[in-house]
Amino acid sequence: MKTVQWNALLACLLLSACLGSGNDVVNGSRTDVSEEDPLIIVDPPPGNPSVLDTSEFRAASAKRNIDPTPAQIQGVLTSDIPVVGKLQQFNLGGYGGFAFNGPEDIVNFDIGGPPANGIGDGTFVRVFVLEEQAESANRLVFVTIDAIGAGNVIQNKLKAAVAQAANVPPNNVLFAQTHSHSGADLQGLWGGVPASWLNCEQADSAQACDPVLQGGLYQLAAQAAAEAVANLQPAYVDYAQTVLEGEARLNNFRRCDPDDSRMPDPTLTVLQARSAEGDVLGSVLNYSAHPTVLGASNRLVHTDWVGGALRTLEQNFNSTVLFYNGAIADSSPRAPAAEDPYERANAMGVAVAQASMNALGQRKKVEGGMLVNHATAFLPVTNPLFVGAGGLRSFNGYYNFTPLGEELAANIPGFENFPQVALYAETPVSRIQLGQGDGKVLELVTIPGEGSKGMADTIRARSDSPMMLLGLTHNSLGYILTEDEFGNGLFECQSFYEETVSLGPLTTPALNLQAYDPLFD
Repeated sequence: MKTVQWNALLACLLLSACLGSGNDVVNGSRTDVSEEDPLIIVDPPPGNPSVLDTSEFRAASAKRNIDPTPAQIQGVLTSDIPVVGKLQQFNLGGYGGFAFNGPEDIVNFDIGGPPANGIGDGTFVRVFVLEEQAESANRLVFVTIDAIGAGNVIQNKLKAAVAQAANVPPNNVLFAQTHSHSGADLQGLWGGVPASWLNCEQADSAQACDPVLQGGLYQLAAQAAAEAVANLQPAYVDYAQTVLEGEARLNNFRRCDPDDSRMPDPTLTVLQARSAEGDVLGSVLNYSAHPTVLGASNRLVHTDWVGGALRTLEQNFNSTVLFYNGAIADSSPRAPAAEDPYERANAMGVAVAQASMNALGQRKKVEGGMLVNHATAFLPVTNPLFVGAGGLRSFNGYYNFTPLGEELAANIPGFENFPQVALYAETPVSRIQLGQGDGKVLELVTIPGEGSKGMADTIRARSDSPMMLLGLTHNSLGYILTEDEFGNGLFECQSFYEETVSLGPLTTPALNLQAYDPLFD
């Protein structure tokens, strides 16, 4: 039965609109929040800010705008595609289907809708650097971008650039994507982006590269990291964590839930560093909700609801705020009603910001330094859809699931143009413990994709301490379901969607055996 189901789904993916809905074009226009919008105010924490103890940590943050240039949106004609060329436009990830428009669609296969046609509310690479004063080797670089995800080829290149700029090992770069379905497609499935948007060091007008106008993503991320490192200063670190339930919750269970009784991960956490005088040096927000308020008709490069949250908090703190989505496999946004979808997305973001500010009324200090540990997992690719996409070259330039693939691509001219044999994915997984002692530890644990509520529960059960689950961090390897959850959607919801966008049923057992078990030993 499952073999028939997989074959039917493979045919659906290759011949029809499997992974999305309509693609009506929205006219391009900016939708920035006014600088005069009211700020959210919360009572300051108890005590005199002038006596904050900053003896344990150093911290700083920075950001860079990564909106594509008009020339990159218009598109760049590539010359390295065999048989037919390709106008590489700036494509959004998350929605789409497949319509056959000619032989170029066979060579340049993707499931994306129309490309972006304008700039929305401003997309950014954001960086927050945190290090232990007593042990400077324990320096972490948090990096987020407004994008659907990022393949391991892009992950590795960005982490290498940031690692060099910040003088840290690549695994200490906690690189994640906000998962906006109106952000850049850095996975290749929806059509991808111009290469110059990723890497732009030397001017090349034919490839829409002008580093004077704007560097590539790798250069901008490295610049932000270097700026943050240069501005490191002694920091007081604390956090606040709350559970948004009942009418306060801002997410829904995204799979079939007709009576609205099922709950995705409800945890919201804010990690923050401040100077001795109380000035905010940087913050990290963690919550679980798909940034899908705008829907498939939007064709602006946009942050969805995430931008509304971060703009509001950054105005309030006068400092950079990063957002890490949590366990979002089964978490959709519970956005307030509004007539305009952009207003609705912004209202959802403001609501998340308000919940964050409310939580900060109950801060807990982090003390005792930090422990940083990493593990590596090899995850087999058993999903025939992923195998098929590799053969159709959809992953090329974004993912590499072939042993020694990146080394071969670096040494064999034209290697990236060949069909890819998708065998396995290699990924780091991190566990960071901020603070020491009973009741004084905040755990940060990474998930290399979109983890489910069941997966979140099993990871949280490994520790008695509060925990931030950093989804889509170190890798974007699709949905990650527990052994009990995998396949249940077909019987519960008559839907196999999450399973079709995963590496396969062995992902969670492999992660547990090779990463989470040893990290929590």
